[in-house]
Amino acid sequence: MFTENTNMSDPKNNVHIYLAISEWQARSSTEDLLVLHGFDVSSFSTPENLWEHFLARPARFIILDRSFDDGSDGLVFVKKIRAKNVSPYVYVLVRSTVERLIDVQAALAAGANDCLVVYKIHDPFQIQSRILVGLQWLNCLDSIKNGGNDPNEILQQRSSMPLERAHDN
Repeated sequence: MFTENTNMSDPKNNVHIYLAISEWQARSSTEDLLVLHGFDVSSFSTPENLWEHFLARPARFIILDRSFDDGSDGLVFVKKIRAKNVSPYVYVLVRSTVERLIDVQAALAAGANDCLVVYKIHDPFQIQSRILVGLQWLNCLDSIKNGGNDPNEILQQRSSMPLERAHDN
């Protein structure tokens, strides 16, 4: 879990997050977690709905499932966004319930920045950790683009942010 000192929603990030997660409980709990930490979040039950909203108002960070109950393929959306060459850069995290290496490779080959294999039990620590990595990435890219701080300084600042450790019982 994030500690009080872990400010995921630093105002300079201006991060809007879109969620397209098939299973409503996982979508709801992920949205609640992000809203609790101050993010502007929009959630959708299909990647098609997300895409319609994205065209009107692009997000900087997208979390979506690899596959949906209605047969939709999240990787189709990832390919669309990369083909559109959106600026500023959009960080895409794909969630998959399949842990075959070929599926992770397919997500990355489609243009996803990360692929999180999820199990039946929702683990908020995993998603929080992946969001921190994505925010580091976006901050680095913004720094390079704007000619601001040295990207290494940003990475060092963000990596020193404390996270509570997950302990096995």
